[in-house]
Amino acid sequence: MNATTPCPPSVRRLHPWEIEAARIVFGDNLDYDRVRVHECTTWTDRIDQIGRRLKGMPPLETHNALTLGNHCYFPVRLPDQQVGVDHPDHYKLCWLIHEITHAWQYQKLGWRYLAMALQAQFTGKAAAYDFGQEEGLKKRRKDGWSLKKFNLEQQGDIARTYYERIQRGQDISEWQPFVEDFQRLA
Repeated sequence: MNATTPCPPSVRRLHPWEIEAARIVFGDNLDYDRVRVHECTTWTDRIDQIGRRLKGMPPLETHNALTLGNHCYFPVRLPDQQVGVDHPDHYKLCWLIHEITHAWQYQKLGWRYLAMALQAQFTGKAAAYDFGQEEGLKKRRKDGWSLKKFNLEQQGDIARTYYERIQRGQDISEWQPFVEDFQRLA
């Protein structure tokens, strides 16, 4: 398939290796059988363009994924097998972890997670995802924060960067207490 040929939309369950990747973050605290991956759904990019306009933000030339309940919608095809950190599609696995975080939030909070995520996006705009990286996590843990104090987009990026750092063999010590929250919160 060349770059001008759109990929055909499809819906599937998580691949077994994707479940194992997600277990690194969520352990057994997510019903993986309920999660569905929708690939090549171009409407997610249009939704992002509209949202950015409503928030007074400039348009971006990047793709946007969206999760509604247990359904993760991507405008691209994800890898059909595990790829290494040097593979050009590795970012898509990290992106999937971020979106699966929203399915986890839905399973824990019900539909109010969606209002909470939208609120974070509209009030925080581009900074909605910024949790401060390693130094931010260190400071917040020192201040007594748990995962619940971060907005829902920050939670998604904490999960994404934790997974990516593990894959790259980097230090995860500042992430670990917050990831333990993913694994035990009801």
